[in-house]
Amino acid sequence: MAAVASRIAGVKGLADAGIAMVPGEYRRDSDPRQCVEIEEIPVIDLSDVEKCSPARILAIDSIRSASRDWGFFQVHEHGFPEQLMANMMELVHDFFRLPIEDRSVYYSEDSSSKFRMGTSFIPSKETRRMWQDYLHQACYPPCEIAQLPTKPPSYVKISTAYAEAMNRLAKRVLGLFSESLGLESGALEEAFGGERHAMRMNYYPPCPEPELTIGLDAHADPNGFTILQQDTRVKDGLQILHCGAWVPIKPLPGAFVVNIGDQLQILSNDAYKSVEHRAVVNSERTRVSIASFYGPAEDSHIAPLAQLVADEAPACFKESVYGNYLQSFYASKLDGKAAIETVRY
Repeated sequence: MAAVASRIAGVKGLADAGIAMVPGEYRRDSDPRQCVEIEEIPVIDLSDVEKCSPARILAIDSIRSASRDWGFFQVHEHGFPEQLMANMMELVHDFFRLPIEDRSVYYSEDSSSKFRMGTSFIPSKETRRMWQDYLHQACYPPCEIAQLPTKPPSYVKISTAYAEAMNRLAKRVLGLFSESLGLESGALEEAFGGERHAMRMNYYPPCPEPELTIGLDAHADPNGFTILQQDTRVKDGLQILHCGAWVPIKPLPGAFVVNIGDQLQILSNDAYKSVEHRAVVNSERTRVSIASFYGPAEDSHIAPLAQLVADEAPACFKESVYGNYLQSFYASKLDGKAAIETVRY
């Protein structure tokens, strides 16, 4: 029972208790790969991309280049309401400010739960935990309103408005990805066979010894692609693996980070690749990020698109059912790009 209570309290409980040292279950060996400060990842302007125009052509070309060279890029002028972005960020802070008694009713380690609070990744199976608590919310298919918190009072209104606006943005980005691969704008949407969209709201409180732990282990996302809102109040958090080194992705006010997921790598037949990334923590202030995972319907069969397979470019991956792929991913520890290698020829 004490172990379960500890998991429910999460790292927020440890931070609130004012601990001076990181507990043993959070300590880990340092990553031998160095962290380097280099120029920013590509930043792509999405204004005026709704029609056939030079701006749309430039955005598609930029997405193609960024997807091949980085697997990550940032987008601005995307039309997403900036006030809604700010409100959602504050909402996550407000939820984790609630007393543990109000938050604990949402704790679950069931990855199929449509709304849940959790800590680390799969703490009951981990020998080394991550310095992170989170909320998970299914967006499409959506949660029942009754499953969502009544505290803070604005939770339902703000989170559902954010999910709806993000779903519209994700569909626009999906069409641009499709065209960047030389396909019709609806080709990837058709291949998705529907949609699965979920949010993970990550909460990283201050850590007394941040160099001894990690906020989120290195991994590639299992979905189609991810749209991430970073916390502009904290300089360092997200890092991506590029050319064998960790590269910090500095948050830009009003921008979202977009990254390739495994399903887009499979559908593109390795033209675009999902990229390992991780989150580091700091000792000074809480950092929040909001990740929106967009992907196929769970019953969709995903394989390289026929248009992207040829004698000189044979299929690199076996067909898999997306729901089964997700179940396998969430049943294992985060481990780089190990998931996609299970379906590679």
